[in-house]
Amino acid sequence: MNTDYSPNNNLKGIVVMVIGMIGMAGTDAAGKWLMTSDYSVFQVVAVRGWMIVVLLTAWILIKKRTAELRTMRLGAHGIRLVLAFCGPILMFSALATMPLADVTVIIFGSPFLTTALSVPIFKEKVGRHRWLAVILGFIGVVVVLRPSAGLFEPVAILALLAGVAFATVNLTARWLRDTETTICITFYTMVGMAILASLALPFVWQPIPLNDLVIFIIMAVFTLIGYLGMTGAFVMAPVGVVAPFEYTVLIFAVILGFVIWGDVPDGFVWTGAAIIIASGVYLIQREARVHKS
Repeated sequence: MNTDYSPNNNLKGIVVMVIGMIGMAGTDAAGKWLMTSDYSVFQVVAVRGWMIVVLLTAWILIKKRTAELRTMRLGAHGIRLVLAFCGPILMFSALATMPLADVTVIIFGSPFLTTALSVPIFKEKVGRHRWLAVILGFIGVVVVLRPSAGLFEPVAILALLAGVAFATVNLTARWLRDTETTICITFYTMVGMAILASLALPFVWQPIPLNDLVIFIIMAVFTLIGYLGMTGAFVMAPVGVVAPFEYTVLIFAVILGFVIWGDVPDGFVWTGAAIIIASGVYLIQREARVHKS
C-alpha cells in the first residue's frame, strides 16, 4: 500500500469524515431511542455489532474484496479493538453519575487530543491554521453544551479516559494505514466488539420486539457508515486536517434531536454551531488554497 499522503486527498478526506459524522449522529440517535427501552449497553453493542458484521461480510463478498481482509497485524488490530470497546463503556459509566453535557464536552475534546498526539507519535506537521480550526471547534462545543461545575468532579476521569480511548482509536487508523485497508480495519474492529459484548449477553439479554429490531438495523447501518467514514478519513489525509471535522457530529445531532424529539436548539446551540461551521469552512478554504498553490 502507498504510505504517503497526497495533498489531493485532503478535501476528499474531509468529505469522508463529514459523512462518517452523519453516520455517528444517526448511531447516537438510534442508541438514545434504544437506551430509553432499558436495553443493556452490552446487548446494544453486541446486536448492532453482529448486524454490521453480516452487512459488511455480504458487501465484501458481493464486491469480491475478501483479499483486503488479509493481515499480518492481528496484534495491532487487538489493541485497536480494546480501545474501541473501552470508549463507550467508560462513557456510559461516567454518564451514570455525571450530566450528559459535562461528559460530552470532555469526550468532544478527543479531536484536539488526536491532533496533538499526531505530532509526537507520527511526526505530522500541524500548522497554526489547523490548530486554530481545532481550537475554534472545541470552543463551539463548549458554547453549545455549557458545562457546569460538575465537569470537575473526580468521576470526570472516566469521561476523560473515554475521550483518550476515542482519540487513540482514531490514531490507530493512522498507524494501520501503512499495511491495512479501511475495510480490513473496520471489519476486525466490528467483529471483535461484537464478540466481546456477546460475552455478557447471558446475563443482560432481553427480547427484542419487531419495532426495536428495525431501530437496531438502522443503528447498524449508521454505525457502519460512521466507522468506514472515520477510518477512511484518517487513512486518506493527515490527522490535523480531518480531526477538526469530528465536531460536525454535534450539528447533525442537533438536527436529529429536533426532527425526532422536537428539541428546539437555543441561542447557545446556534452560536456554538456557527463557530463549529466557521472553523470547518476556514480549514476547507485553507486546504483548497494550498491545493491550488
